[in-house]
Amino acid sequence: MEEICSPPNDQQCVPNVCEIEQIKPSLLRRLTIPKDIKSLGIIWSCLVLPDGKFIIIHHEKKRLHLFSNEGIYIRKIITFKEYPNTACFVSNNTVAVTLEANQIVLVDVEKNKIMNTTKLSHQCYGVASGKTLVISSDDKCTRVNLIDMSQTNLEGVVKLKSISLFQGNIYGSVFYEDQVRCYKSTGELLWTFQSHDIDYSGGLAIDQNGFVFISSYEKNKIVVVSPDGKTSKTVISEADGIKSPVAIDINRETGLMLVSSDISDDNCDQTGFVYKI
Repeated sequence: MEEICSPPNDQQCVPNVCEIEQIKPSLLRRLTIPKDIKSLGIIWSCLVLPDGKFIIIHHEKKRLHLFSNEGIYIRKIITFKEYPNTACFVSNNTVAVTLEANQIVLVDVEKNKIMNTTKLSHQCYGVASGKTLVISSDDKCTRVNLIDMSQTNLEGVVKLKSISLFQGNIYGSVFYEDQVRCYKSTGELLWTFQSHDIDYSGGLAIDQNGFVFISSYEKNKIVVVSPDGKTSKTVISEADGIKSPVAIDINRETGLMLVSSDISDDNCDQTGFVYKI
């Protein structure tokens, strides 16, 4: 679980990492989607759990689904009353899910049960977890205390679609602008990155070295941005079998990455590709 913290002396945390050219994800497997749940539309969000299991969100059917370490379907976790957008792992068996009705819910994956529902003053889209939850939308970003669910507005952090936390900073893909931004936890903008390889950015995830992975829906690519926001590289493309990726997640401990992809020409059938990075 990634923590929000303030770097010493108010400096940006940039870890010692390998070169971006060394990043070459290797495909391990695909999730096996049962026939009776195949045509559920686009997978909007996905998770790689600490125990190696996988979760996907099917937005149109308002469902959360669980898969085994081998990518085999286990069960439906829950069906929501509202449309779910994105999710993040919190702790133990708990995941946080944003809903379109300006809500964030905490779900117990083992008990298939909503443990808490919190209403926010704005649309809830991206969500990331640390000592607090951070929830993004087009016009606001809010920090939610996990103990009492109290809320604090993050001034200056706006237009973020998908978000992730790393080394005290907030990273996000930007609505309609095909950008990646990095902010301090206090809301101060550190850098902005934009590339022609990023077209209709979807999900965003960060590996253990601080590299930012972005799904580029229209370009059928996964693009990696360096921790300082200065360089990028396409690491997965249509030539690798990826088509219209949206959801992406990385488990930093295991180095597993899950990416959604179309497997038909009509955008009705999707699955998840599992990579080692």
